[in-house]
Amino acid sequence: MTGVSFDPGSARYAWQPSPRLGDAPALVVLPVGATEQHGPHLPVGVDSWLAEAVALRAAAIDGATLVAGALPYGCSAHHTGFPGTVTLRPRVFIDVVLDVCRSLHRDGHTSVVVNGHGGNRGPLQVALAELLAEGITAWAVSYFELVGDVAAELFPDPATATGHACALETSLILHLWPAAVDRSAVPPGGTPPSWPDPHLYATGAVQVARRFEAINPTGVIGRPSDADAEAGRRLFEAAADRLADVYARIRKATP
Repeated sequence: MTGVSFDPGSARYAWQPSPRLGDAPALVVLPVGATEQHGPHLPVGVDSWLAEAVALRAAAIDGATLVAGALPYGCSAHHTGFPGTVTLRPRVFIDVVLDVCRSLHRDGHTSVVVNGHGGNRGPLQVALAELLAEGITAWAVSYFELVGDVAAELFPDPATATGHACALETSLILHLWPAAVDRSAVPPGGTPPSWPDPHLYATGAVQVARRFEAINPTGVIGRPSDADAEAGRRLFEAAADRLADVYARIRKATP
């Protein structure tokens, strides 16, 4: 029987012995994502994998940040019309984030939630507000919000190229794990007209919760046919570089 190689890496929170985690306060990152449909061409694990990959690369650049194990489930009720989606109720998701951040705070650490799923953004704002009411300052950032300008440079008509299982996410997966993309199943075209605009970087004042099958029967928002691995490389490097800068700024702002 052959062994399985397993090297999680020294930047992982779980790699550290207990005494070391009590000796000095650290910035500790919690990647959060989702397990949900990503169209006919991408795996259901995309959001968690990307949040963790960007968080780890940024930690390697920063050199002074630890990354906790990713939370692979998020608030995905709007995707449950498609097979493979696993969702948490928003209150459950919030409570898990609260308990992780409370645990880290108890040992003097500062929590930074790195998010990879749009459906988690609202619940994360609630979690931060509840932590603040307890006297705990925690931080959250969605990695894709850091690279909107890069996406605008890379994709034609970027306002409609990005959303979900889109040019951005498909490019990132093509760069990091190309074998995970079923290229023969990439849907053509874009998103059917919809109001409010469902695309990733839409800034309309009106918001509504919608099931994804009502937006597009493929479960896709954007144009994954615009994706390529080189665009994914540039997006990934920019996201990691900018997130490393976020780590540094949070550390500077933390008493």
